[in-house]
Amino acid sequence: MVLKTPAFWYRANNTRSVPLAELALTPLSWLYDSGRKLKTLGITPQNAKIPVLCLGNIVSGGSGKTPAVQSIRKILITAALTKNPFILSRGYGGNLSGPLKVDPSNHSSANVGDEPLLLAAEGPVIVSRDRPAGARLAEKLGADLILMDDGFQNPSLKKDISFLVMDGQSALGNGKLLPAGPLREPLDEALERTDAVILIGDDKESMQKRIPSRIPVFLAEIQPRSSLDSHADYFAFAGIGRPEKFKNTLESQHIKIAGFKSFADHHPYTHKDIEILLREAKEKNAKLVTTEKDRMRIPVSLRDKIDVLPIELKWNNPERLVEFLQTSLKNYTGEQG
Repeated sequence: MVLKTPAFWYRANNTRSVPLAELALTPLSWLYDSGRKLKTLGITPQNAKIPVLCLGNIVSGGSGKTPAVQSIRKILITAALTKNPFILSRGYGGNLSGPLKVDPSNHSSANVGDEPLLLAAEGPVIVSRDRPAGARLAEKLGADLILMDDGFQNPSLKKDISFLVMDGQSALGNGKLLPAGPLREPLDEALERTDAVILIGDDKESMQKRIPSRIPVFLAEIQPRSSLDSHADYFAFAGIGRPEKFKNTLESQHIKIAGFKSFADHHPYTHKDIEILLREAKEKNAKLVTTEKDRMRIPVSLRDKIDVLPIELKWNNPERLVEFLQTSLKNYTGEQG
């Protein structure tokens, strides 16, 4: 069972009082820290025969990683740096362990997870809990580059370029490790394995000052790919890492929000869930709207009743990013060891 993101994870660090739940969970964070270190002991990363680019984060959801993966894939193809990139994902939320190639016409989010299903609409995606096995399948199917969706903390497959994706507004939250906070690992440890940082949105937490000068930072912001009806009222809902970010995006587009409902991250919507939402929207004379990822978890027969606000990344300096990718891939030396 997936729970909603606790509010205290992203409380202001300058608050004097610490929530009791955060205090109570802190000892579990110490255990988590020990466990994650033990889990990776003795693991020797396996080498792929093609370049591996990893986009990951150090917080549990809500960093903007999925649109970053979509954008990087398009940039790599447009810049002629790859002809046949494959995305490699664990398939979080799906019941199939893989390795397998996602088929949007046959697989559901219950099989492969919502993110792989969304990404597969634009290009080939491999789901595999065993990342090296997934890489081998991608190679067998003709991939000339692997783009890892997450896996930043998974050392089983050697990465040639590692991007750390961060949300500028929420950054590290309260700065504590799971479950007392949102961090999967301390920032300093993550930066040791980071080749570049993608910082999305306003840098309200001054994260750029904490990133060593050797690591390039690429700034971007999320923007809608299309617009909604500006004359209509909308009842919005989302089951993502930080649902309030979806609400903020709608408000930034001056969309009239008649109501908003949040669900746990990766929540599998039932017919009853959607029927209740449709009824609540009708009572407010509003249309239903949700995210692209949420749409993947809605019963197919009900999807046409709900509007979607698609998003994409807008880069502050896309030319600089292309130059970084060109240089990094030029230095790729192929399979070693």
